[in-house]
Amino acid sequence: MRNPNVTVRSRGVMEKCTYCIQRINARKIQAEIEEREVRDGEILTACQQSCPTQAIVFGNINDPNSRVSRLKAQSRNYSLLLELNTRPRTTYLAKLRNPNPEIRE
Repeated sequence: MRNPNVTVRSRGVMEKCTYCIQRINARKIQAEIEEREVRDGEILTACQQSCPTQAIVFGNINDPNSRVSRLKAQSRNYSLLLELNTRPRTTYLAKLRNPNPEIRE
């Protein structure tokens, strides 16, 4: 309610995720002031910061050395509705499953 970085909506109104654009811009501005590039892992969105398992990853997919780029290169990476050419910017990693019931976890 008192956070100036969050827009207030009336009850029942749902808003699409903005990927914490205010946090991203703050880090970009800081990096520009320091005359450097934004480092991998420097920007943390609110959901990423609060996730204890680090299941949410954001970063520069154009940098082949970034964590998010390495995860997207895995064969388990997939997008929802990709066949409809929606070009989603959120992708997921498929869960690893054990197809052999004789081998226990």
